[in-house]
Amino acid sequence: MKRLAFFIYFALFGIFLLQSQNTRFSPELMFGNRSVAYQHYIGYELSKKWSINNITLFDTEYNNDRNNIFFIRNMLSYSINKSFKANIAFGVKNPGGFNTITLQYNLNTQNFSLNYNIGTTYQNGFTLEQSLILNYSKRINTYYEFFTRLFTVMNTNLKYLDRGIQQLRIGIKKEALHVSLAINLDQFKKAEKTLENFGIAFKYNF
Repeated sequence: MKRLAFFIYFALFGIFLLQSQNTRFSPELMFGNRSVAYQHYIGYELSKKWSINNITLFDTEYNNDRNNIFFIRNMLSYSINKSFKANIAFGVKNPGGFNTITLQYNLNTQNFSLNYNIGTTYQNGFTLEQSLILNYSKRINTYYEFFTRLFTVMNTNLKYLDRGIQQLRIGIKKEALHVSLAINLDQFKKAEKTLENFGIAFKYNF
């Protein structure tokens, strides 16, 4: 019941924000072999140069809460030009609060997009953070498109991997609805602890 309350809260929060113009809300629900995961992206344009966004992830196993994964990040971005942005962010993730400063590069074509971030994160010490998002889509017919999406992030102190995340989606989308085969991989502290989740994901872009 507690887990369901989390999902309902985040979904209603995003829908509430949609009442404002220039807001994007993209919730996703994944049902996997290990756990059920909810995540969303909320973006709002303050002006042509400034924007804010929120990314939230909550991942919980079916039988217990021992390996719950949580991630909430709030980011302020300044658009330097068409390709580059400067970002500052704060939030909370396993095992606690963090602050991040990154430089972001974007490349967009008709069927492909790339988003790369590099910077530093402070959470019980400084780490080098890099993240990469790759999106590819190809229209199948009038109604459907094939798509694939890869998301990966890595935090390292230059000696060992402090935190790693990889997410892969391969599926079909019709207008705003995305249905895909999904893989979520997580690594913690020198990859001594790793979690894997394989399943199906449903995403909707408002």
